[in-house]
Amino acid sequence: MIRGMLKRLASLALLAAGLATSWGAAWADTPPSGLAAAYLSARHAQADDDPVTASRYIDEVLKIDPGNRSMQLMAYFQKAQAGDIDGARPYAEAAFADRPGLALAPLLVAITDYSEGRFLSAQEVIGSISGRNSLDVFMPLIRAWARAPVQTHTESLAALAPYEGREELRELTASMSALLNEYYGRDEAALVYYRALAQSADKLPLYMLRLVTDGLHRLGQSDEARETVARYREARNPSPPWQGYLERFEDSDASRSQLTAQAGMAEALYAMTRIRVATARRSSGLQFALVFANLALYLNPDLDMLRRDLADVFAASGQHQMAVNILRDIPKSDPGYLIARIRLAEYLDRIGQTEEAVSSLENLARAFPGLPEPLISLGDILRNKERFEEAVDVYDRAFARYPNGRPTSWAVYYSRGMALERSKMWDRAERDFKEALQINPEQAQVLNYLGYSWLDRGENIREARRMIEMAADQHPEDGFITDSLGWAMYLMGEYQEAVVHLERAVSIEPSDPTINEHLGDAYWKVGRETEARFQWRRALAMDPDEDQSEEIRTKLQRGLARN
Repeated sequence: MIRGMLKRLASLALLAAGLATSWGAAWADTPPSGLAAAYLSARHAQADDDPVTASRYIDEVLKIDPGNRSMQLMAYFQKAQAGDIDGARPYAEAAFADRPGLALAPLLVAITDYSEGRFLSAQEVIGSISGRNSLDVFMPLIRAWARAPVQTHTESLAALAPYEGREELRELTASMSALLNEYYGRDEAALVYYRALAQSADKLPLYMLRLVTDGLHRLGQSDEARETVARYREARNPSPPWQGYLERFEDSDASRSQLTAQAGMAEALYAMTRIRVATARRSSGLQFALVFANLALYLNPDLDMLRRDLADVFAASGQHQMAVNILRDIPKSDPGYLIARIRLAEYLDRIGQTEEAVSSLENLARAFPGLPEPLISLGDILRNKERFEEAVDVYDRAFARYPNGRPTSWAVYYSRGMALERSKMWDRAERDFKEALQINPEQAQVLNYLGYSWLDRGENIREARRMIEMAADQHPEDGFITDSLGWAMYLMGEYQEAVVHLERAVSIEPSDPTINEHLGDAYWKVGRETEARFQWRRALAMDPDEDQSEEIRTKLQRGLARN
């Protein structure tokens, strides 16, 4: 309620200031006029999870009213999310002085000290963070690296003691123990941890594989690093766009300087970013992840993989323009360039720049003529835009790039199958759905799509129902699958049972015209004609396509035939 009110007030402020442009263009064209407009605009941007814009408006407020306490307290967090760590520091200092119970503000101050080699000062600030706070689970990591440049290895490693025995933090503990021992020159102890992680290469996330192989290379164990990558390849069979990373991890000649304290702390912050993203339940969790990621890059700008992850964090919080800005800056020399460009196109499409996304993927497909992935992504974008025949052509080009024209992923067949079905090329679509089920016989989305398509065509009704029931067992809370099950019952004359499932489908997906229409049909068959007409009118108000609209209007006029 408060967030909504702030947005409405800020919109009024923008109007009062004469800003008739869109929100994104408002700052670029004309800064807000007056304190009230700037203040409310900053609050609007904060509520809208847009830290870059919020930071700009906060600066405008503080130019006019330097003593504005609420803006001062807001400034460090917004600027840190936006990546302006130096600009955030003075506000973080002021916020911590004003509210000693804060945790993120002193961490930010400490990291800026740490980056400049003021290790004693950084340790002192981190030592002042006490009590339960938003950084609780991460404090052992932060304390360990705060101690590293100024205390013994025993004292530094002892900071990790709270993680002992916690299986969910086993990889984190091992990786940080490896890095700390390496930092102190305890190579054999470091290798014990690196090798233990390497033995589980098939289960490691990619960023952890990088950390382990880099450590092995630095300690003169390049053969072991290459063996670790080989185990990862064998277990994961990664697609070609990921091979650039793996080749980088194998390369013993790649630039790997001696591990510094700053690089070690940056790895801790990288780990914190990933944990926060994985456990975030609210947007504030992602906001903290953005701060951790920006602090890591502040300490070590060479963490290119983190830039890609950071773009994903922005995208997950709905800030696709920020994600686009980050991915545009990833150079061709980066091992993750291909992945970054594919994701860039996906995010461009989400901010309405579909034609640029299409052009970008076509260029990428030409630059990598042996890889199907850019074309698969392009086909997905066209399909989602309901440009189905274009999508089919693009998918066909992608299939031609697979050995023998046969992908090994069910998802590729499923994607083309949907485009084929919507292009009224049913025979080919059916073959693709069956191929997808050959690869993954229990894939719920394929079972539902093929089953519902058969129902819609009046074919294989019993087999269709069996497949939909399998899908519903896996995903009982999926409204579309529940609708399919109810519709199968309807077509088999089980109207009372159909009503139960279709009512539930509508409760899960209340805004889908087809599900509402189906429920109306079922109501009519059980004699609930008033409710049936209500559902049909409701479906008609949801802007179905013209063919469906005409069918619903006919039902409203004539009803349905009685059995």
